[in-house]
Amino acid sequence: ESRDGKPVFVGIARTSDVERYLAGVPYTTVNDIDVDPFSADYERHSGHRHPVSPENAGIWVDSSQGTGKQTINPKLDDGDYSVVVMNADGSLGVDADVSAGAKIPFLDELAWSAIGSGAFALILGIGLIAAALPYIFFKWKNWL
Repeated sequence: ESRDGKPVFVGIARTSDVERYLAGVPYTTVNDIDVDPFSADYERHSGHRHPVSPENAGIWVDSSQGTGKQTINPKLDDGDYSVVVMNADGSLGVDADVSAGAKIPFLDELAWSAIGSGAFALILGIGLIAAALPYIFFKWKNWL
């Protein structure tokens, strides 16, 4: 979402296509993000060329542009992809709030499997303790 009211472009494309699109254009890459406390590692790339209008680049798997919140929901194949956030007119100085998320299809099944395995281990452990209690009680009684 643009913070200065200018139309913003958000797109995702194969990294090789993005690198060709931005060749010779000044831009900044976010290389790493830490969340607690928040910090980001940026890398500046120099250049003197103005990029082709992003909507006419023809490289995007999914894209959106305009004022206000822009959202993309791409269906991606295997490979390396890059997300690009820029002013819709390609001008320098994008000022935007960015948030990202991902849907991992097997995560629900993995979580339910972990809960089921944990419940099974808990029940088994309680059963083993219950089975051992008479033996432990009998041994303690003989020690007294």
